[in-house]
Order: sequence, then structure tokens, then C-alpha cells
Amino acid sequence: MTEDSMQVARLHGIRDMRVERIPVPAPAPGELLIRIEACGVCATDARKYEVGVNDGHYPFNPGHEWVGRVASLGDGVTGWRLGERVYGDTYGGYAEYAVIPVEPIPWSAGPLHLPEELPLDRAVFLEPLADCLHAVHDQAALAPGQRALVFAAGAMGLKIIAAAARLGVRVLAVEPHEVRRGLASEFGAEVAIDSAGWAEAVASWSDGKGVDAVILTIGEASLVGPAIAACRPGGRVVLFAGFGNRPQATLDLNVIHYKEIAVVGSEWVGTPPNQRRERYDQARNLLVTGAFPIDRLVTGHCGFEDLEDNIRTRGSLAGIKTVFRPGRSA
Repeated sequence: MTEDSMQVARLHGIRDMRVERIPVPAPAPGELLIRIEACGVCATDARKYEVGVNDGHYPFNPGHEWVGRVASLGDGVTGWRLGERVYGDTYGGYAEYAVIPVEPIPWSAGPLHLPEELPLDRAVFLEPLADCLHAVHDQAALAPGQRALVFAAGAMGLKIIAAAARLGVRVLAVEPHEVRRGLASEFGAEVAIDSAGWAEAVASWSDGKGVDAVILTIGEASLVGPAIAACRPGGRVVLFAGFGNRPQATLDLNVIHYKEIAVVGSEWVGTPPNQRRERYDQARNLLVTGAFPIDRLVTGHCGFEDLEDNIRTRGSLAGIKTVFRPGRSA
């Protein structure tokens, strides 16, 4: 049985997040109503908080890495039961309840089954880990024995490092923060260096040949040109992070042309037309088996009362991953 109303945290404009009480939504035919247990606080949420929602549609709930349990089934839903554990890869996670269609549609991958043995804090990483696997395997097209340069060892960069290292790729991480450089090594980087003089260090590490792939996990447009230059002929630059309100870069097209460099994007793999459900299955297996030290990434928890503060400071180096829990109190 569900309540009549629920708490929810929604954006009403740039830097305007409000905790409100609204009616609990009823699942439409083909939808599930989920009682949310946890939601990861993501850099994408912070970007929407700072620069706004692309289509300008408010109010908007940016939480999209959430875990919960089925509270009610809409008409016609099969294959799900009450109380079953669910990962909801769509917006709406900063709330006590959310509805999700059982079939993938734009901005919703559909609900994903989660095993009971998967710890809650680890479960919120299902979608971001799937995206990182997509970046390494599909977009960077890396193979064992190759060399990759990963810019920044935040929550996403560390998972990319781990995925590449598990594949047998030699990884060099560029990260200005000392603690995160240590984590990069723990997650499988062969070398982790400061950002000062990184281009020369990469050239030396690759014996002057350049790397097979560069993966940018931060939306800094000024790094795209140097990333292209750091590649070997035929290499790939993967733009993993979004660039927010600063998406322009000046590039030397002759370098791309003569070195045959591929510059590719790498985005959310949850929804059509670029859906890759197999990456979710791969991510779920890795999380269940504890193949990566994912638990090391969770550095804090928050509830409704301090969610906005955590989103606002998401770009700081104070922590790596905060997990929102709607039932938490200060």
C-alpha cells in the first residue's frame, strides 16, 4: 500500500531546486510504480542545476541513477511482481516514488531487474558503469595490449580505467588531485600523473608513437585538440563528458585528416536509438561479483534536506560519489 503524497526534489529553473510534496503518481497502463530506495548524485545532475534543462521544461527531477522496489503495477504489465528490486534508468529519482514504463522509450531504458544480493550503494552504479563499458568497448574500440589515456579520475573516469585495465589495456591517467591519482592506480592505471606537462609524459610513455585512444571524462573543450595530438595515427578520441554551455573548440582539421583520427561521442546507452542492453547485463555481473572496487567511490550520503548542497558542490574534489536516500534524515 502506498501513501497519497510524497516528497520530491525538482528543479524549477537554473539553481532553483525545491523540495515539495506532491501526489504519488499512479502507474498508467504499461508502467510500474517504484518506491525509491537510493539514487546516485551525478555530474549530469549538477550540470542541469547550473546551466538548465535543454528543452526548458520545468519542473524537472534530474535524478537518473535510482534503485527501488515495485510498489504497484499498471494494467497490462507482466513479468514483474510487487516488492521486486528494480533499477530505473530514467529521470525522476529524487523522490519517494517514481513511475517507469516497462518498455524502452526516449529517456527511459525501462526497468532493469536487480538481484537481492547486490548492495544498495553499489547498485546505483549500474547505468554509469554500463556507459563506461560502452565507452571502452564500443566507442574507443580498445583491445588487449593497446594504450589508452584517460583524462580525470572522478567517478566515471575511475570506472573507465577499471574497464580498460580489465580488458588488458595499458592505461595512463591524468588527474591533478593526488588522492584520485592513488585511486586511479588502485583501479588499474599503469601510470597516474598530474596534469602539468601531461603531453610530454604521454609521448614518453608511448615511446613517441602516441596512444591508441584518449577518453575525455571531463567537458573541457580546450583538451580536445591536445587529445587528438596525443593519438597515434589511426587513433580515437572519445568525448565521454558533455560540454554544457561551453561546447565549442577550435581544431586543426589537417591533423585529423592526415593522421586519420576518429573523434567520437560516447553517451547514455539506455534509450533508443543507441541502446545497448548487453552493457547493462555486463555491468550488473561485474557489480555482483565485485570485480571492481566500486564501493571505494561512495564518499557520502544525503537526504532531501542536503541534496541541493551535494548537487551544488558536485564539481568539488571533496568527495567522489554521493548517494541520495529519500528515507534518510539529518
